Amino acid sequence: MRFLPFLILLVLFGCSNDPSANQSADANSIDNQSISGKTGELVTDWLTNPADEFVLSLNKAQELITAKGSHLHVPANAFVRKDGSEPTGKARLVFSEFQTAGEIIASGFPMTYRTPKGDTIQFESAGMFEIRAFEGDQELELKKGKSIKVELATPQAGKYNFYALDDNTRSWTEKVSNLSPVPNRYLEEQQDLLKKLDSITASKPKRPVAYSPSDKLFDIKVDPAKYAEFQEMGGVMWKYVGKKKEADPSANPKLFHEKYEFMRLNPKAGEDMIYEVAFSSKDDTVVLDLAPVFPGKLKAKNEKRLKEKIARFNAAMKEQEKVRQQQRNESALLRLFNVDKLGVYNYDRQYKEGTIVPVMAQFTFDGKPHTDFPLASVYLIPEGKLAVIQYNLSSAIAFAFDPYERNRLIAVVGENEVYSLSNREFQALQLDRFKNKTAKIDLHRFQKEVKTGVDLDAILASK
Repeated sequence: MRFLPFLILLVLFGCSNDPSANQSADANSIDNQSISGKTGELVTDWLTNPADEFVLSLNKAQELITAKGSHLHVPANAFVRKDGSEPTGKARLVFSEFQTAGEIIASGFPMTYRTPKGDTIQFESAGMFEIRAFEGDQELELKKGKSIKVELATPQAGKYNFYALDDNTRSWTEKVSNLSPVPNRYLEEQQDLLKKLDSITASKPKRPVAYSPSDKLFDIKVDPAKYAEFQEMGGVMWKYVGKKKEADPSANPKLFHEKYEFMRLNPKAGEDMIYEVAFSSKDDTVVLDLAPVFPGKLKAKNEKRLKEKIARFNAAMKEQEKVRQQQRNESALLRLFNVDKLGVYNYDRQYKEGTIVPVMAQFTFDGKPHTDFPLASVYLIPEGKLAVIQYNLSSAIAFAFDPYERNRLIAVVGENEVYSLSNREFQALQLDRFKNKTAKIDLHRFQKEVKTGVDLDAILASK
């Protein structure tokens, strides 16, 4: 079953023997019987998360790199259709990553776990992902004995457990415990590659200086084994391009009757193939601006060689930008696991709060009671911890927070209808005065358009 990245908010209704809970409900009474016949879901398929989509050649092993810097290693012939038959040709692999509070809320995946002992704990995530494959519109499965190595970019250090989500029951199963991240080995590999590419792009190939048959040319007799910089210049003629006419060897050959013992060739700045050539003897040094000229067959040979250099240069420049962009996306840490089934996975640990203040919350939305939005949920987001703590109409009386955390609230109420409470507004309520008491918490509507988990993150980041 394919779970698209839309938000599913569940509301549970039940009876409580706690008189304080009944007292809390009296202020905003609701006919539970009339609600119980509803689906219990707030359908918000307008709220999405971006996903990476790759086209796979099914008979080839492939490494895929996501926009967030995760690496996927897909073996050849890894998939089968649900009827057990082999897919042919190509397939699509869709990979979604949830690394922020907004992305987790928009995913609709639960962030609580029921332990084997029956306790329900709140998750603190180090990264969640969903991986699916399709042939056309038909969802594929991993073949028995095949697995995909996922190197997940993670924003969190420390040990976390690895969980898989059951598509049908939407409950988590622990797969492995106490997994630590590893340093991202690709960063060093990319740096080594950039050094090699830098040697190619250090200087751009230059175009030859134009010449005409009337130009005066001259030759320089050198030993290419002794002067390596002249090796590619064998057979060329030279044209003086300096500004001092009296220094032109073709016009004043008497200047060069002396035998020079040392020559140095330095390319000059600019796009033209011009060199500063220094001729040195025991008595003096002459420095001239010269351009190589490729007569006859050498012209075609040089043009071919120059074309090849430019092609290598441009390819290296393109590869450099690709590697640098990938470096910007890479995470310092990766979490590794081999998945043998397509679906949703999460690196999590129990969210442990510090000093807890329980408050019987009555959430309102610009003054409107929660009962006007019975399917809405409010999320408590403690800053710096990837925990998304959900409260609905029935569980609001169990609201609790750590007063020493920077807390924010956000609620998705309906299509493009999002409410929030900043940390400054949260602190101004002084909710620690209402420990084990009823407290009204009014959230304010966000006026801009909200379509994605990234938009939710923007709300949470605002003051």
